[in-house]
Amino acid sequence: MSLLVVLALAVGLDEHVGDRVPRDLAFHDPAGQTLTSGALFDGHRPVVLVLAYAKCKMLCSVVLRGVIEATRADPPGREYVAAVVSLDPRDPGRAMPAGWQYLVGDDRSIHALAGALGFRYTWDPHTEQYAHPAVVFVLTPDGRIAEDLRGVEYPTLHDALARAREGTLTPSAARDLLTCFHFDPSLRRYDRQLRLLFSLGAGVVLVSLATMIVWVSRLRRRA
Repeated sequence: MSLLVVLALAVGLDEHVGDRVPRDLAFHDPAGQTLTSGALFDGHRPVVLVLAYAKCKMLCSVVLRGVIEATRADPPGREYVAAVVSLDPRDPGRAMPAGWQYLVGDDRSIHALAGALGFRYTWDPHTEQYAHPAVVFVLTPDGRIAEDLRGVEYPTLHDALARAREGTLTPSAARDLLTCFHFDPSLRRYDRQLRLLFSLGAGVVLVSLATMIVWVSRLRRRA
């Protein structure tokens, strides 16, 4: 089996929406201050969490650029928490915008966090880089995985934070549907989505009834 095939099988994302992130994993910031993963959750603010590392020459920079751009107009602090956890236990850290935390831990803590998130990564000896998926996680204030945003651009990040703040858990299928509409966090409801779903449901019922009537009529004529 080729190295590329092995890497492809080892790297990916298993959706763990609804699962809780362990709170007892030890990390430290660039200043050397030690804290646990539970310190990210205050019970009030949702969390944006990115797994990356400073020495990454490829995907990490693109993901971080995308999420920082998505949060530029409304930076972390009062409304939500934002953190990067390094995949590299030897990471010296990197400069981040105001409000962002950059955390480094040992292999056990990093793998435990990645496993809880469903984030599958591996070391690529050919490039001497970690191979990993491009994803940003949004967590509820009490530490559950609310949803994951895949790719390198995150235009729906603040909508995802609004849902997570309310404790809403949004698997990928539901999120893909919601991206077609606008979520109004002040009203805390999806009026347009619900109207569409009811309309679609009513349409399906009407078509089914019409089909049944035609089928019964034909049977009677044949009889």
